[in-house]
Amino acid sequence: MILYLLYYKKFDDIEEIFGKVDAIKIRDSLIGSNYILSKITAKFTETIINKNQVEKLLGIRSDKINFWEFYNCYPIKVGSRILRASGPTSQLALKHEKKYLLRVKTTEAHLYAIQCIETFVAKKKQGGDLKYLPNMETVMNNSMWELWGALIEDSGTEGQEWNSDQI
Repeated sequence: MILYLLYYKKFDDIEEIFGKVDAIKIRDSLIGSNYILSKITAKFTETIINKNQVEKLLGIRSDKINFWEFYNCYPIKVGSRILRASGPTSQLALKHEKKYLLRVKTTEAHLYAIQCIETFVAKKKQGGDLKYLPNMETVMNNSMWELWGALIEDSGTEGQEWNSDQI
């Protein structure tokens, strides 16, 4: 708990929960571990933590991936078929979020996934094939946005005759 509070620099909360003396004792006991990089002589408010190790231990993501940006690109329902959860607090939505965040590690990958899913849904809508959209569970299990990336890659050969090359 103290690592969490140190990570977010909530020194007032640390003092309120542990007290100054006990907080310093706990911090000092962690010096030499993978989590605290400061020397024992450092002021408590100037404690240096190993950010990567603490993030890994506590499951904190430093990047700002908003799962709901991705999730809201996909329809909730088509006809009578329910494709995904409608609310962020449902068990299904939380399950999908966990799967997504395990697969998408960077902001760039997140933006790419959004672009892929938006393009796929737009193409299906344009072709009148929304009723054939896969369930979000299938999308998550198979990371289907990676397959749909081919839809946004511009090959530059659309509309060309297949036999127009000169020899």
